[in-house]
Amino acid sequence: MYIGLDIGGHKINSVLMKGNKIIRKRRTATKSTSNKKIIIAQIFDCVEHLIKDLDLPCFGLPRGKAGETGKSKIRGIGIGAPGPIDLKRGVVLCPPNVKALAGLPLADLVQKKFKTKVILDNDVNCFGIAEGILGAGKGKQNIIGLTLGTGVGGCLILRGKLFYGRDGSASEIGHMVIKKDGWKCSCGNKGCLETYVSARGIIRIAKEIGCRGAIPTEIMRLAKKDNKKALKVYQITGEYLGIGLANLVNILNPDIIIIGGGIANAGELLFNPARKVMRKNILSPLAKNTRIVRAKLGEDAGAIGAALLIKS
Repeated sequence: MYIGLDIGGHKINSVLMKGNKIIRKRRTATKSTSNKKIIIAQIFDCVEHLIKDLDLPCFGLPRGKAGETGKSKIRGIGIGAPGPIDLKRGVVLCPPNVKALAGLPLADLVQKKFKTKVILDNDVNCFGIAEGILGAGKGKQNIIGLTLGTGVGGCLILRGKLFYGRDGSASEIGHMVIKKDGWKCSCGNKGCLETYVSARGIIRIAKEIGCRGAIPTEIMRLAKKDNKKALKVYQITGEYLGIGLANLVNILNPDIIIIGGGIANAGELLFNPARKVMRKNILSPLAKNTRIVRAKLGEDAGAIGAALLIKS
């Protein structure tokens, strides 16, 4: 058995897995994004909750041997965290929405606490692993994964393996510039993909065209009721997304592009205009049919993928 944790600015998802099945899971709100002690305590609490009373027959597991504890049954803990990761040291470098993790030797802390193998990776890489092995990309070798939410995260799976680049900082797809001198991004640059297709981007587009929805879920609700301005918001957002996708297909020629995150819940409202612009801007006629699909595993994907870091 192995554990996966997905640490985010709003919530911490955790799963206990046996094989490819979830045995137990927990989802809890992140109590603090700035206090190291609080977030470490929450991480420890999630693991303790998952391993408590592991020999109970109601979970379909065999009773432990005399003296065997929940900790000793765990083969490892995988952790997905936001932002660039120093993979060798197990340290989160500059998390965009959980500042408390910055510079924290998270892998060592968890390893010392639970006396088991710990692997730390980027949260979107974990999303990609889960979708590639168990989700929408099952059976595919070359996958681009995107998560659209507060920001835009990306991952690359090439020839069946995560692509990290020289120092582990590859796949910052959200910070690909798609519009010269465009809107300023949280990273300090201008015209990043994230600036246009994240929650913040959708809200800004809505304000500019006079759509009355104040948050993406409200705009989505209006669009599904055929509100013209709300539909226009997704038309514009999808076109920006399509430019980014065309760039990725021209460079990488993937088997499939998998898109998750809250913004992806808009489905074809977003994907239809994205496909049209993507196909228009792809060079190879063969690559124009690259599939764009929604992620299948929902909110558990990051935690599942973190657990699969251990299994693999």
